[in-house]
Amino acid sequence: MRDLTRTFFVGHAGFDQRSMEDLLDEYLAVRQSSLALIRGLPEEAWSRKGFANDNVTSASAFAYIIAGHELHHQKIIKERYLVQ
Repeated sequence: MRDLTRTFFVGHAGFDQRSMEDLLDEYLAVRQSSLALIRGLPEEAWSRKGFANDNVTSASAFAYIIAGHELHHQKIIKERYLVQ
């Protein structure tokens, strides 16, 4: 399912039709938005739990997931697009 999702969404997203500057602007906007969300959470929110993909997950876990997801994308960018 994961490969199907990647093929469907990435293959039809039109990234090759956008400038690198535009993609970078979007990346920075999403990053700033994520940081604002995390910084704005009150202390008591960090231990709250909910469901994500049918798994119990805490708000604090999502902060780590977001950070790890960004690192994942940085690795892909370096491997695929910054190869010399």
